[in-house]
Amino acid sequence: MKNPLISSRFVLALAAGLSATSALAVGGTITASATLSDVQVGSTYDYTLTLYNTGTLAIDSFWYGWTTSGNNLPSVPTSPGNLLAWTNTVSGNSIKYTGNSGDSLAPSSSAIFTFDSTSTPSQITAGASGESVAYVGGIDFTQNVLGDSSPVFAPTAVPEPSTLGLFVVGLIGISSAGWRLGRGRCPAPPRS
Repeated sequence: MKNPLISSRFVLALAAGLSATSALAVGGTITASATLSDVQVGSTYDYTLTLYNTGTLAIDSFWYGWTTSGNNLPSVPTSPGNLLAWTNTVSGNSIKYTGNSGDSLAPSSSAIFTFDSTSTPSQITAGASGESVAYVGGIDFTQNVLGDSSPVFAPTAVPEPSTLGLFVVGLIGISSAGWRLGRGRCPAPPRS
């Protein structure tokens, strides 16, 4: 005959363990930020989005250009990709980047996501255009749910280096190379 006291203790211990695990997941934070840079190729822009996990929970999915108010990008993006081997799905005027617990973006880490668009950088970052949500687990159409989805965030544009800035960097490089070459020459023989 089984001892009912032992069975009850086992059930209570199991329940307490599950409760502690659940509280740990809910007690963590999921927050993210992102930067966006571009290269214009004809009438299309090749965008590189760097997603930063600023929370304490791993990010498993990221819905770029979507909030509960709808798809936010000004035009339909094309050619989505990423370096995490996540699935890339264009969904209206937004992109679902979906991973799983095996390829999560760990806290304090970043990852690269890409896409093309006919929208200019000023269009793609104006107002609610690039507002996005990151998720623990799969995309579930929520935002700002503790332990599940991040608050809404929008990528900030990384300014292109100016032509003058590139020119100055080039001049510094050329003068540095010239100085090094000048130091390496043999001195001229003395004149008699």
